[in-house]
Amino acid sequence: MKYAFSSNVLFVAAIILAGMPAMAATENSRGIALQPVEQKVVAPLNKGVYRALIIGNNDYQSEDGLWKPLKTAVSDARAVQKLLENSYGFSDVSVIENATRRDVLKAFEALSQKVLPDDNVLVYYAGHGFMESETNRGYWIPVDAEGRDNTTFLGNSTIRDELTLIASRAKHTLLISDSCFSGTLLRRGVRGIPDAADSEQYYKKVSSKKSVQIMTAGGVEFVDDNYQSSNHSPFTYFLLNELKNNDRPMLTLSELSTNVEKAVANNVDQVPESGVLHGAGDELGEFIFIKMDLVVDGVPADRVKVQVNVKQGDGSQPGSRVVREKSGPRKEVIPVPTL
Repeated sequence: MKYAFSSNVLFVAAIILAGMPAMAATENSRGIALQPVEQKVVAPLNKGVYRALIIGNNDYQSEDGLWKPLKTAVSDARAVQKLLENSYGFSDVSVIENATRRDVLKAFEALSQKVLPDDNVLVYYAGHGFMESETNRGYWIPVDAEGRDNTTFLGNSTIRDELTLIASRAKHTLLISDSCFSGTLLRRGVRGIPDAADSEQYYKKVSSKKSVQIMTAGGVEFVDDNYQSSNHSPFTYFLLNELKNNDRPMLTLSELSTNVEKAVANNVDQVPESGVLHGAGDELGEFIFIKMDLVVDGVPADRVKVQVNVKQGDGSQPGSRVVREKSGPRKEVIPVPTL
């Protein structure tokens, strides 16, 4: 079931089942079992906008043929965009396809200029990557890269600088990089995954702390372009699969990355990694994906209740969406999932 959603207001997600107990994961399936729990309203944890910059590069122009065109990077980017907007409440999403070096830098600049202190910012890149064996320097490869001339690449040091600037202005920042050698960007740092009994307190804690996290398709190995003719790389295929099949109202990056890493490693010769961006101000917080279109297996739709706030939309807040009628702005019904 779907609800109208105002992008500048995001709250901790959970549901109230009318006349029924709350959800808990079963041991051997992704379904949920029902267990008694006290129903109570939880104060909002995050009021920021969910923003994303998504980059997909297929059409490489290298005259010497070093950087071959890719098959799936653009379709990966489009699928990520669609899922974030439709299921996870991302309201400010920019997509650039077949981006030059200048395109990427200008997109980073535009994003950093509109980020506000409570915002959640995700950057996704799909395309070629490269690592110099002599220096261990990693790069993203724009479509206008020239052979092995690394001055036409986008170096990790530049990517770090751009993300650090964004992170200095946002609450939660996440980079997802689907390219070869993308693991050279991160420093390992694993968050704890909460016990079900203590998840509410855990989500409160990590939501209140700043996070600057990275999830990559691989460490220092090559990554596949098209997984089982799915029109997606294996990493993005399993990333999308986990987000689509998520039956929980809240999902941290640590929880997501653990599942994606296992799924990819079990099926291809590739091991995704996750960690933090060194020196960018990470405070052990977590990027939290909030499911806005929640399906509860085994529970009729009319038995799932969601508390709502009714707010007057005037378009004054960044990222807000206002529906105008002849009589002026009308009120939007904002879902406020509660525990």
